Amino acid sequence: MRKLISALLLLDALPAFAQHTFAIAPESALRRPSPQILLAGSGSVAGANGTFFHSDISVLNYRTADQQIAFQWLPEGATATNPPTMITIRAASGIISEDFVGSVLHISGIGALLITGVNADGTFDPNALLYATERVWTPQPGSSGTTSQSFPAIATSDINLLRATILGQRLDSRYRTNVGVVNLDSVERTFDIVQTTDDPTTPITTTVVVPAMSMMQPGLPSTPVAALQIAVQPRVAINPALWMAYGSSVDNVTGDSWSSLGFQAR
Repeated sequence: MRKLISALLLLDALPAFAQHTFAIAPESALRRPSPQILLAGSGSVAGANGTFFHSDISVLNYRTADQQIAFQWLPEGATATNPPTMITIRAASGIISEDFVGSVLHISGIGALLITGVNADGTFDPNALLYATERVWTPQPGSSGTTSQSFPAIATSDINLLRATILGQRLDSRYRTNVGVVNLDSVERTFDIVQTTDDPTTPITTTVVVPAMSMMQPGLPSTPVAALQIAVQPRVAINPALWMAYGSSVDNVTGDSWSSLGFQAR
């Protein structure tokens, strides 16, 4: 179910929006309302070991005028071809759904979600003031409770990656790790995902081809490592504003999980 939520109480505290371009830090999330936001990993899909992952998403309009918003689904492994879902959010309000991809977009599977403020004619609206949050959750197998992970939203104006470093994930007998790569370019791109091992001289490389306006989320080879470090790099130089990477680790028993964004380490 989609619900309306009010943002009126927060309006006075917000600074005017200004675009910036800088490298994303490990702790980075959406820091201000933005005209365009990327949720790099979203979905409504069955997982392993009895899990079923949903995206609990909130989207707020901080303008004092109604805002039309285009929600473009970027499916895993295939170029986005369907037109975006258009939703108008009233001034100083928002929408929220515990299963946004399934219940609001009426889509199943995993992918990325590009959220863009648009004018009445469908063109990009640079004056849009949008904010979004995402929690990916699943019923906990064998119980009546849930487990979840917060998934940071990203202003596309803040994306600036030459080589993504991903830290904080785990890979051993207890946890599995996936790496997501989002390609916002108009052409197919190839990326190398390099994971360290306990022997620093033998890294493991996974190569993934990501179609235009799409994402891929391969699982890492299950070689246990005490201190996992992941690097993602395009095979051919790409506009650093047109791709994003993240890591997501999941407990093999409970489905408990966490994620971290790629950042420009050097």
